[in-house]
Amino acid sequence: MTKEVKKRVVKATPKILIGDDSKKYLEKIGFDMEWLHDLAKQYKFDGFDYVSKFCAFRCNRDGKSVEWIDVNTLALLNGQRKLCEIKLKHQPLGKSRKIIELPWEKI
Repeated sequence: MTKEVKKRVVKATPKILIGDDSKKYLEKIGFDMEWLHDLAKQYKFDGFDYVSKFCAFRCNRDGKSVEWIDVNTLALLNGQRKLCEIKLKHQPLGKSRKIIELPWEKI
């Protein structure tokens, strides 16, 4: 008789790289880190890097940066208002490379 080995399911939490000053700023404007966990679960991202110059996160999958999302877009996706004024914006990805589907961009 052979015993079946049950595999344990481990919840993987995404790595979020944020500096201390940036973390304080995000808390001050009302950003919720749980939004990133929900996004990671939905699109299978394994990490996020915060770039304060753009007020945006680089979304990583398998160690590669595959998408950008700014704090205002994350807030709008989660039913909040815009959190801050972003003066420098990141270059958006083309439609063929885009991973995150935004409801207001569907045609």
